This record gives sequence, structure tokens and C-alpha cells, in this order.
Amino acid sequence: MNTADFTPLKTLNTVGRQGAPTSPPSAEALALRTLLLEPLYPPEAAWGSAKVEQGFLPPMGMISLYTWLKSRGYNVDFLDTQFGDHDDASLVAALRRGAYDIVGIPVYTSTADYAFRTAKLVKSALPGATVVMGNIHVTTLPDLSMSQCPEVDFIIRHEAEYAFDELIQALADPGRPVEGITGLVYRRGDEVVNNEQRPFLADLDALPLGFYGDLDLERYVPHPTQYVRLPNYPFLTQRGCPYPCTYCEASLILGKKLRMYSPDRVVDELRIMKEEKGARGIYFQDSTFTMNRKYTIALMERMIAADLGLVWSCNTRADRVDPELLAAMYEAGGRRIIMGIESGNQESLDLVRKNTTVERQTQGVEWIREAGFGYMTSFIICLPGETEDMVQNTIDYAKKLGAAVSTFYLPVPYPGSALFDSCKADGGLRSDTTWSDFLSIDFTNPVYVNPHFGVEGMKYWYRRAFRQYYCSPRTWMANLREVQGVEDLRRGLRGLRALCAMAVSGIGGAVRQQYRGYHGQAAPIESG
Repeated sequence: MNTADFTPLKTLNTVGRQGAPTSPPSAEALALRTLLLEPLYPPEAAWGSAKVEQGFLPPMGMISLYTWLKSRGYNVDFLDTQFGDHDDASLVAALRRGAYDIVGIPVYTSTADYAFRTAKLVKSALPGATVVMGNIHVTTLPDLSMSQCPEVDFIIRHEAEYAFDELIQALADPGRPVEGITGLVYRRGDEVVNNEQRPFLADLDALPLGFYGDLDLERYVPHPTQYVRLPNYPFLTQRGCPYPCTYCEASLILGKKLRMYSPDRVVDELRIMKEEKGARGIYFQDSTFTMNRKYTIALMERMIAADLGLVWSCNTRADRVDPELLAAMYEAGGRRIIMGIESGNQESLDLVRKNTTVERQTQGVEWIREAGFGYMTSFIICLPGETEDMVQNTIDYAKKLGAAVSTFYLPVPYPGSALFDSCKADGGLRSDTTWSDFLSIDFTNPVYVNPHFGVEGMKYWYRRAFRQYYCSPRTWMANLREVQGVEDLRRGLRGLRALCAMAVSGIGGAVRQQYRGYHGQAAPIESG
């Protein structure tokens, strides 16, 4: 059900500029116990064969919500289960010990089966608790999620900080309506109600300083492809993405308009991560860190002046860099750049609406290499319309670009994305999928099967891409050039083990199959 089908509802009178609550929470609201809970998601399900060298990134959305609620004085706990040290029994015990009134659970498409199952555990442990879900999957599919998970009471679409705040206040006051909480989805009898969409937060600096708050980050050791120096913690400088790439959900959850922390605020956050959390490295996790060139230059100038001594990596696009910008980034401590190149075929770049050319991406990678950065590239093969010759061309192109690390993926058409429509149009979407099939690792049972290849052909080319790439002398030379010390060698060996496991997909892939679809809900391929 689309929010556009509803007449906009009046917002609560406690909502001020940009939708932020302006009045302090009541004593009753502060007394409610809230838990922000990462769903039980076994490492075998999350990482498949790459579990041999899995990494752990802090869940940024949940942590931002946690820090906001803490700053407002709410009684809130945070429990991250991704480390594999919780099972059903221990989670139920923790829930009962906490006697929580409200439990918030994030839901991605690949974790939806597990999030829904976790909600059942919450209700079995705490029958009177209110279950709130958020993030990309329930944002794009709120009605279906309500149907597939009877245990969820509310869904918050898009950004959650202000809406969750208002919801706690409404739950503490039975006379306070939820009808005016923008961004909220809930049940009214047999009907699912989608309130008016909430405006996106325009001023990120309005969020509390100290992104990680009082959380202990010691266990968050990222995957070897995501850091240069440990301890390393991620940070997001921006929200939103104007690009229309068909395979990506960034603009669906956070909007197309780019919103940034001020450069001074970013430096303040980095200083806190270094001085209070012990960071030696940073991973700028923005999907395109250099999206706004003027902003990036200003940020680099402030980072250079602050002289924090942090070494960092970032994600960006190969067509959003130039020599002057890269020189400033390197001087500010940048050492590694991660890029989604996607294809060596212009037809495929156009299909996924990458809005660039093969030649422009080649030039960008050359500039990155000349500036002294290590870099990683990723590609999607067997896209709709591709042939074996086109896939081989992408593999050859990847080798030409010469990254130390390259990863290859089969198409994963998330519901709500334009790639979903393209894959459906050529008849390649499987009709028997569950949400946990939408994981981008192993591809033992791909969601989309290109008719030119078939299932076995897709799997063959997936393995072949890895084998050809990592048997290339140029790839080995690129890896050797990146080893400048013991820490680089250790990181490289970790990455090699993980990539070998992904390419072979042997025992790990078989284990992954045991978890696929576990307590799974059917994905509505036919309904789109």
C-alpha cells in the first residue's frame, strides 16, 4: 500500500523544525524500557563460505537511533547478536532479564526471515512488549511485512530517530494518538495504515555529537577489504544518493537528496573516535564518499589541519575523482578506495543506469593508482541481456584495471529496485525464493537466472571469474605492491582466505544451504 493513497494526517504539536521533537519526554516515557536488537542471524547465513574470514561492522542505523534516544534521556539498551554468541534460549533469557517494554529490530531483505523469526522470540519471551521494525525491507514493503510478521506492531519507514522518539512518547500516554506520527505504519483492525511520509532530516548536525556514544567497539573488527589499519571504525558523512543505479537501495531508504554533516562536525567525530574509542583507522562507509567535490575538498582541508594521524579507506565511484581531489585525500590520510565498477560492457552500464562510461571509469582508476592509493573493485556479471562473451569481457576488463582485490557478484534484484523489474521482464526471476535467498554471497541458488546461462551456467561463470582474476600475474603483483609492513601482510592473507572460500564455495557453500530459507517467507516474485 502506497503512502500516496492516504490523505496526509496532522502531525503532533510536539514536532518542531525538520520534524524533531521539541518537548522533553514525560516521566512515563522515560520509564519505558527499550531494546534495540539486531536479529538472530547465524554467521553461516550471513557470510556463507566467506565465514572463514568474516568481519563485523557496527550497524550504523541502529547505533544512530540508540545515540539519539540516549541523548533524549530514554532508558534504552543495544544488543548486537551478529557475533554468534546468542541462540534462541540465551536471547529469550536476556529479553526476560531486561523486561523490555519496546523492542526495535532492523530488517534488510536478506535478513527478513530471521528478523521475523526474532520477533516471534521476542513475543514468546515478552508477550506484552511492543515490536517495532525499521530499515530498507519494511520501508519498501510495509504491508507485506505486516502480513508476513504478525508479531510486528509498528514499522518506521526511512529514518527512525524522530519517529521512534515520538512513538515511545505515544506508547507511554494512552491518550496520545499514533495517527499523527509521520513515517509510522501500524494496524487498525484488519487494515494496515501508512501514515504520511516523514520529511528527511535536513541538518545532520542536529544529531548528538559522538556517534558511537557509550558503546564498546572492541569486537567490531571489519572484513580485511574494509580497513587499512586497526582498530578501524566506520563513519557516514552523508545520507541520500542522487544516482538512479537499478541494483542499489540507497535512495529508496534515505532519499535522492544528498545531506551531509558539516566538515567541522566530521572532524569532531573523528577526534572522538580516536581519543575515546582508540581508532587508528576509519572506513568512510558512504556509498559515494566524493559525491560532492566541493564538500570533500573542504573536509580534506580540515582533516589535514587537524593532523589526527588516522589512515582511512572509503567507497566511491571511479567517475567521481580527479588528480587534485585524490592528492588532497591522500594528504589527509586516505590510502584505500573501494569502487563498484559493475561491468566492462557499456550496454550493461546503461542497463543498470550507472550514468557513466567504461572509458571514464578506466580513467578514474588510473588516476587512483597514480595517486598512490590501494583500491578494490567489484562487478556484477550475468546481468539481463548479457552473453558469455560479455561476461568474459567484464572479467578481462577487471584484470586490466589491476586492483589487488576484485569481487564478482551475480545480480541480486531487490524488491522495489528497477533491476527487479529488468530481471522479471526477461523471465529470469525464480518463483520459489525466500527472503534469505537475496544474500550476495555464494550464489548456490541465485534469485535471478539469466536465460542465456541457466542455473549451472551462472554458477560456473561466478567461479570462473574469481579463478581467472586471482590466477592473473597482474593481480598478484598488485597485492605484493600493497604489502608495506606486517599489518598489510596479515590483512592480505585474511582477504586471500576469504576470497578463495567464495570462489570455491565448497563446504561453506553447503553449510550456507542449510540456513537458506530457514523459517523463510516466500518472496512475492509474481506480484513484484
